[in-house]
This record gives sequence, C-alpha cells and structure tokens, in this order.
Amino acid sequence: MSTAPQNDTSPPPASPRAAPWRVLRADDDLRLLAAQRLVERNAKGDTMVAAKRFLAVAQAHRIDLKNMWASVAPDGARVRHVCLATAGAGRTLMLFTSSPADEDDAKELSSVIDHACANTDGAALAQALLEPGDDLILSAMLSAGFSRIADLAYLKRPNAPRPPRAPAPPELPEGVRLHRWRKGDDHRLLQALDRTYEDTLDCPQLCALRDTRDVLDSHRATGVFDAAYWWIITENDRPEGAMLFNPCPAQQHVELVYLGLSPRLRGRAIAAPLLDFALASIAHKRREPTVTCAVDTANAPALRLYDRAGFEPFGRRIALVRKIG
Repeated sequence: MSTAPQNDTSPPPASPRAAPWRVLRADDDLRLLAAQRLVERNAKGDTMVAAKRFLAVAQAHRIDLKNMWASVAPDGARVRHVCLATAGAGRTLMLFTSSPADEDDAKELSSVIDHACANTDGAALAQALLEPGDDLILSAMLSAGFSRIADLAYLKRPNAPRPPRAPAPPELPEGVRLHRWRKGDDHRLLQALDRTYEDTLDCPQLCALRDTRDVLDSHRATGVFDAAYWWIITENDRPEGAMLFNPCPAQQHVELVYLGLSPRLRGRAIAAPLLDFALASIAHKRREPTVTCAVDTANAPALRLYDRAGFEPFGRRIALVRKIG
C-alpha cells in the first residue's frame, strides 16, 4: 500500500528550461549582425562600419560566407555568438569565432561551433588558431570536439641582400641528393612526406588525422606556388625528405611551408646546409623583405635549427583540430 499522502499539494517537477537562444545559419537577414559580432573584438571604432568592411572584403576575395552560424535571441533581434567556417585547400575548414564573456557563454559558443562543423560538404578537417589568453574560446573549442595539437611559435628572419651569383648546391653525405620538384613528381613528394612523418616532433597528432594528398594540396595553396622553391631530398634515389617554400607577395614574405627529414636522415647534419642553400636561393631571386615559418614549440631540434639560421620569434598561436566528415 502506498504511504504517499492522499492530498499531495507539492508542485509538479519543473520541466527543463529552454535555452534563451537558438542556432541559425547567418543568412542575408542575419549576416551583417553576425559579422558585427565576429569583428567586434579587433575592430577599432564603429563596429558596424568594421562589419560592412569585412563583408566587402569577403565579397571581393570571393570568401564564401554560407557556413557562418550564429546563436540568436528568441526574438531574432540580437546575435549572441558567431562561428564562421571558411573552406580551404586540402579539404580543410578554418574557424573564426566571436569571444565569450564567461563559461556559460563558452558553452553557447561551443554549440555554434558544432553546427558550423556539422553542416559542411566535403571537408575532412576543421582547424583553428587561437592567441594565448583566448581561454574561453579554447574551452568552447574543446567542448565542441577539438583537440589541442600544438603550441606554435611564429618565426621570421630578414631576407638577405641579393648575392652576386646563385648559390652552389649544398654538400651532403654520399648518396643524399637534393632535387628540385618538377611536374610529375607529386608521387615522390608524397612518399617523402609520409616518411618524414615517422616519429616526427612537429605536430605529431596531426599526421594521423589527414590524408597526405590533402596535406600536399594545403602546402601548394599557401601563398603563391613556385616550383623553384620546392625540393625533394633522396638517399640512393629513395625520397626521404622535403623542403617547401612559397612566396607570399601580398604579405611581403616568403614562407617556409614545410621542412622535414625521415628518420634515416635525421641526426646527420643535413638540415642546416639544406636550409642555408634554400635561404640563399630565395635571396638570389626574391625581393620580399622577410622569410617566415611556424614550428611546434615542442620540436626542440627545429627550434635550434631556425635559431642558428637567424630566425626570431614574433608571435604564438594555439593550434586546434577536429576531424569531420
């Protein structure tokens, strides 16, 4: 027999409270408000003017804004948080977000980020680069399924004055040769990249998340591809390394996109003469004032190599990725 009182006057259990926002694609009606929220942290002056400028630049550079998502107040009059996912080469998405004010805000932003990642066609990997101190955005990204794969140091050095003649090929151990990339060499370059990923110290978590062909497509799309600054390193004609630079005239630098050696070539004093030769080749032909690169701060040998070559730090970023598709 029930022992409950016959006249229970206690209130019924409360139903879960609905969230004070909903996530929508930022279509034409929401796009300007979403852009305003996206740029407000870095805007100087009127944020609406900055938002209109952002949309104009996106249109001029044919940046697709269809994958911009926002959390919106129930009346639809206020955009609360925004995530823009832009498609890149190599089946990637690069994410940009608004800034949460507290942990509740971060949870809301996490839902917006998840919508941006879940509603895309053809992408295999989403990525984001955060500044140190973006702790609440980092929290939102981690809640949305991202992994923190590296802390990146951004380095630069001056491009040396133009030498009177082209540099001589570097002196390398017997059997080791440097080949300039030529049309039809992608299969050899893919083999070289795969071998350099073995026991790498440079963002090792990333290697298992991407197809090497996608990686190569991303490298080629950085700046302006110029085969004159792409090299494959072989030992006894077996691809064992790669060194790839791309000019970025609009940003006034040449970027070291990738430098890696397989375990067979590491520890044999090969990287330094390779890098010296590449830098001299760039100085001989290119007029951009600086050469830049990014390196995992956990990769001590690479940091020593770049320090020896005159690179100095100028920034840091936190790299995050999420496998999608």
